[in-house]
Amino acid sequence: MQSVEDLQEVDFTVLKEDYSRWRISDGAIIKAKVVVKKIFFSTLRTPEGYPQSFSIDSINSVTALVPPSLKGKPSNEPVDPSKDKGEEMVFDELDVKKQEYMTNNGYRIEIKPVITKVFKYSKRDIYGYPVYNVIIQMITNIYKIESI
Repeated sequence: MQSVEDLQEVDFTVLKEDYSRWRISDGAIIKAKVVVKKIFFSTLRTPEGYPQSFSIDSINSVTALVPPSLKGKPSNEPVDPSKDKGEEMVFDELDVKKQEYMTNNGYRIEIKPVITKVFKYSKRDIYGYPVYNVIIQMITNIYKIESI
């Protein structure tokens, strides 16, 4: 097994990085995307020419489009997910968009963001909207670009 020291950072270009959308049961729309900061490839390759392993350093960008009917008075203190209990919400996929990146060494990486949980808290943000905690996973795939 390779260690982190055996991974090399590769430069990349963002081809697509748009928000995906999910509707939650209270009527709000969750918009989320994975923002890739760095990509690392193993120095070793499989017989098919793929890196034996790769790592993506990313952050999740999440926001909610909330109907005016859910607006209330802003809370005096912020949500603390370690203490405040959220209500688990049901949600449906509306428009999940694959994100795409091209590395400078001949690979295209696709990422599909997947929401696994949404929690809604009784506290509200500075605009008076409910606060949501959204748990996101990402499914990744890598393709060789033959022309490079």
